[in-house]
Amino acid sequence: MKIMAASIVLAALASANPPEIHSLQEFSKVTRQGLVDAGMKRQTIDVDGNSVVYFTGGSGKRTIVLVHGVNDQAGTWAAVVPALKKDSRIVAIDLPGHGESAPATGPLPMPLLIKALQAVIDKESADKPVVLVGNSMGGWVCMLYAADHSARVSRLVLEDASGMSWDISHVPFFPKDRDEATKLLRLVHGPDASIPDYLIDAVLKDSSTMPQARVIQAGIMFALVDTRLHEITTPVTMIWGKHDGLLPIAYAEALQKRLSGSTLHVIDSAAHIPHRQAPAEFTKLLREALQ
Repeated sequence: MKIMAASIVLAALASANPPEIHSLQEFSKVTRQGLVDAGMKRQTIDVDGNSVVYFTGGSGKRTIVLVHGVNDQAGTWAAVVPALKKDSRIVAIDLPGHGESAPATGPLPMPLLIKALQAVIDKESADKPVVLVGNSMGGWVCMLYAADHSARVSRLVLEDASGMSWDISHVPFFPKDRDEATKLLRLVHGPDASIPDYLIDAVLKDSSTMPQARVIQAGIMFALVDTRLHEITTPVTMIWGKHDGLLPIAYAEALQKRLSGSTLHVIDSAAHIPHRQAPAEFTKLLREALQ
């Protein structure tokens, strides 16, 4: 069955997990502190009555806006921000319903996510276009934004980006037991990934209340990018993990063919979230794309 290509994945549960991390809350706290330690400043903006949080730092002629995947948060970029901010201004957003951004409950419609991204871009780079980098659902949001605002994006970087119709019937998004939870996590993190018990517990306990369920609740089929891809005229760089079990290389190649003039780079050591799983190589490819 052809259905929505999963941005609806447990991105926050796919991280490389240091031994000292024992919960998702700890992971979020550590990574967000990593942004602060890198010199990033926490900011807020109101979007339709919702307080949206984002971080800014660095300096340079270009502004790079980083957009995380579903169930993730701005801290996901902590490993790549220090290198990127040496010669660029960096903006890392918590999409609505993620991280510290409101709303805390209720549906998360795609138009709200796009509107929040637009508000942050308008506030932080009103006078010039930005480099827009999106992982998973973040890439989906970025594509829809770029389709409507091509003049505001100097380059679109899609990292294992979802949003195109694709068969994902093999993915147990709402696992019923530990085997299904482990399968889901390995599809995201790689077939040989070591999966900590607390991540499996979190998937089984929280998957129905995480943001992914709230995005689905709001409706997503109308937001598929299939009929919008021809409207993206911004230069596109695609960065993909070879071992992505959710959106495989075949998906990436199909997406590339529909994005005129786009380039595709594959990272052999990564799966669905290369900026965490292979941060040095991801950063290298991103910086090369901006030269």
